[in-house]
Amino acid sequence: MSAAAVPDSDLSALAAEAGIAEHWIDARQRPRRLSADTLRALLAALALPSESEQDIRDSRQRLASEAGDALPPLLVTRSRARTPLPGAAHGPYRIVCESGRVIDGNTVDEAGAAPFLDAPDEPGYHRLSLASGDTVLAVAPRQAPGLAELTGASDPRCWGVCAQVYSLRQDASAALPRTHGFGDFGALRELAVAAAEQGADVLAISPVHAMFAAQSERCSPYAPSSRLFLNVLYAAPAAVLGQDALARALAGIEPAELSALDGLDLIDWPGAAAHRLHVLRGLHQQFAAGGAAGLRQRYARFCAARGQALRDHAVFESLQAAQRAQAGAALPWQQWPAGLRDPASAEARRFAQDHALEVDFHQFAQWLAAESLAAAHTAARDAGMRLGLLADLAVGDSPDGSHAWSRQADLMPRMAIGAPPDIYNPLGQNWGLTAFSPRALRVNGYAAFIDMLRASLAHTGGLRIDHILGMARLWLVPDGAAPGEGGYLRYPLEALLALTALEAWRHRAFAIGENLGTVPEGFNERLEDNGLLGMNVLWFMRQEPDASAEPDAPAEFTDPADWPREAAAMTTTHDLPTLRGWWSGRDIDWRVKLDLLGADDDEAALRRGRELDRRLLSQALGAGGEAPPGRAPLAEMLRFVASAPCPLLLVPMEDVAGVLDQPNLPGTIDTHPNWRQRLPLSIRATFADPAAQARLDAVRATGRKRP
Repeated sequence: MSAAAVPDSDLSALAAEAGIAEHWIDARQRPRRLSADTLRALLAALALPSESEQDIRDSRQRLASEAGDALPPLLVTRSRARTPLPGAAHGPYRIVCESGRVIDGNTVDEAGAAPFLDAPDEPGYHRLSLASGDTVLAVAPRQAPGLAELTGASDPRCWGVCAQVYSLRQDASAALPRTHGFGDFGALRELAVAAAEQGADVLAISPVHAMFAAQSERCSPYAPSSRLFLNVLYAAPAAVLGQDALARALAGIEPAELSALDGLDLIDWPGAAAHRLHVLRGLHQQFAAGGAAGLRQRYARFCAARGQALRDHAVFESLQAAQRAQAGAALPWQQWPAGLRDPASAEARRFAQDHALEVDFHQFAQWLAAESLAAAHTAARDAGMRLGLLADLAVGDSPDGSHAWSRQADLMPRMAIGAPPDIYNPLGQNWGLTAFSPRALRVNGYAAFIDMLRASLAHTGGLRIDHILGMARLWLVPDGAAPGEGGYLRYPLEALLALTALEAWRHRAFAIGENLGTVPEGFNERLEDNGLLGMNVLWFMRQEPDASAEPDAPAEFTDPADWPREAAAMTTTHDLPTLRGWWSGRDIDWRVKLDLLGADDDEAALRRGRELDRRLLSQALGAGGEAPPGRAPLAEMLRFVASAPCPLLLVPMEDVAGVLDQPNLPGTIDTHPNWRQRLPLSIRATFADPAAQARLDAVRATGRKRP
């Protein structure tokens, strides 16, 4: 029987059991239904064939077996929670906790219900043994650590700054420029200390995931090669190996070249990356020839701790460079010779052996990056920050990157994360990023998700999770399909939130979820229940429109006193206008210039709307009926946001410095200088600027001060 002849009811039943939402409601509240082609593509990506009736029977049987009586590889529960077990898992049990504590007991069997046990009060990954088998019992705390617990304050009023790491500038010494065309973890360390001196408790940073050493032009931190590793271009070698080693590696480079790169307003990523990689290779040669014994031991421990995952990433980096040199252009790994597409193949192993020094270089560069990021976090805490660095976790990886090559079984092949059509993007969006397979997550004990969290929390005090709505469902677009032809796939929200809380607890860290956009009912409450903060962004904090108002009239700004408390208060994000940019309509300027207006947009109407918005915000700031000032009242706007009852305020460095343009303009790649803009002044010059100090004084005046 052909796919077309498979009964709709059978295909629908399999899709429902697999977590695919065949029916959904669009942004205009219209009911929609996925096509059979989309259902089959999503099912195929879940390794659930559906081309025939026999395929569907086999796939349904496979799902039933996975949900059957056998113990899963990882059983996720909560401290002291009643924990249901598979039907065959009953009788005496033993739990050996991570601490060594042993708990013996018997499952509770009630008529008509699954057996259960009461989870230990001790969070951790414990060994559960029953007559039917063994498994890991992941016991999460009731909540992730909150700011009150981490700071010791009963009513914390913390604040911090947000930084795009690449944008930072340092004052170069006469002999040795400290940055070479972009900010790095050395600059981050300096900013951490300087911000702590200003009273900040947090330094939130842009994603620092591993990128593509052989394709330095790919600079979006939200489209990384792997979220398990770091961007080696950010390594600050002097923090690990010393200034003398760095000076030797720089000896062959003209200082004027470095100064020229560092003087640019927009980063020349290929040029700056070439210099940085040249320096790193020189340092590796020095280290291989005779690194200090203590440093060599630290490097060996790092490689042993990161294990096969690190080696796979290093082999990928080496392979990609070799393939680019051979082909004359970068090819996705899916187009490499067949024997090199599998990291476990004999060909890949042979390549690694034949290029052992190159593989070691990429491992060495990862070590330098990890050590210098850790040094920045330590410096932040030593300087007085109660929380330190806040990492940013991107929602996915590039499909042609290291993670997708090395852990193919974890992912949804031939699928990309995106967004369905909405009022602002009527065609939908395809972000071109990979997604975890929820089926593979469960079958493999959530190892891929846990590894990702641990990598992000290894050297930081907190984690911001981009598009955390994806823990509940993701819009996935099949290869070759239009973005609007994708579909929603359900994810195990409760398990993912519990594991996030557990890893945050293990790392003594806090967590924030980026919960902007269309939020499913009850989702924010689930974040709060798990101890995760949401995000209150000024531009979206509006009152419900008055019934008598004009249909397109902008809504008034909500009094900060009424903002949700369990969230971080923020002026803006990397994808939205800066304070100065919003006030001047800079985002509208760009949309007009680049022809990014929607079908229903009109430049004159947008500018009239912004003028009304300025009046509304000016009134909210206390200006009464006066006309809004021509210049953005940055200090007053910051004071307004800082007065919210939220336990944390985050202020982008762009707003501290009064920058006009936002770091990224969604919907553009090369036409807007995304991920290339540097701050106008050095870190120390920025904080010495009287205007910047006036803005920070406005924040501190609201009571956001360390005790």
